Amino acid sequence: MASTFTIGFGGSVGAEAPIVLTGASLGSNLGRLMKMNYRNITLLVGCGAAGAVAGIFKAPIAGIVFTLEILMLDLTISSIVPLLISSVTAATVSFFLMGKDVLFAFALRESFSLGNIPWYIVLGIGTALLSVYFTRTTLYLEGLYDRVKSPWVRLFTGGIVLGIFILLLPPLYGEGYSTISALLNGDTSALYENSFFSEMSNNVWFIPAFLLALSLLKVVASSSTNGAGGVGGIFAPSLFVGGVGGFFIARLINIVGDKALPESSFTLVGMAGAMAGIMHAPLTAIFLIAEITGGYGLLVPLIISSTISYITVMRFEKHSLYHKN
Repeated sequence: MASTFTIGFGGSVGAEAPIVLTGASLGSNLGRLMKMNYRNITLLVGCGAAGAVAGIFKAPIAGIVFTLEILMLDLTISSIVPLLISSVTAATVSFFLMGKDVLFAFALRESFSLGNIPWYIVLGIGTALLSVYFTRTTLYLEGLYDRVKSPWVRLFTGGIVLGIFILLLPPLYGEGYSTISALLNGDTSALYENSFFSEMSNNVWFIPAFLLALSLLKVVASSSTNGAGGVGGIFAPSLFVGGVGGFFIARLINIVGDKALPESSFTLVGMAGAMAGIMHAPLTAIFLIAEITGGYGLLVPLIISSTISYITVMRFEKHSLYHKN
């Protein structure tokens, strides 16, 4: 409920982390109610988290891998079977209650080209730099908010900062999945239709500049939301930053290098690259994007960019943002 109010009133965070926390809490409480030992309770916590991710995105494999990478459960038959059952059950129940509707989905329309591999390497490095920026800026800004003792001062300060950024850049409102969907469909006009900069849309450099501002300032909006007392996670902001960053890199290369890179594919792969770098979860990023696109047509570029992003980030940040918080 708290995350619903936070996002509904414009908080620039995601609902995935609160949902995962709820699932993990249900597993923990169930284990305590049944008087299970520590090992089984830990496994139930993992099952709850895996089921939450699988139910949100209807991506059971991503749910399992998320639990193994983030919660670092032991990969044994005794653990993988319950995780499989939990993830598949959650995805099935989600299909039953919601039909084919999903939080975020996209059908691939462009095939992978071997000639674009060098540019996916560039994308991996770019999302890695974004990930380092995202991690360090988040920790710094939330640390500043923690120094403010009065919760009311934090609330009004964060609200004012968030309001100003949303006024200037409307796509920063809420989770940002509508912005990602617009980019995937090539509808860049939807990004600035309610902004002060709509008159500049005819300038060929306006879109790249606007996208760069979105990807850099999303972390400020997200940190201000959580720092002010909002309830939300970094799952959606990570996907937002990566998706917008991926589209920005593809559009910039297309303009400067006179290329014809598939911008929707770079948007999706950028989402995986940022998730791999920020969460230190490359496998989760790969399988999540593969599942929400309904196939593995982008598996090779997903592996390339996610792996490069993760390896590059590890040179700067040994631990993920989850573990540092």
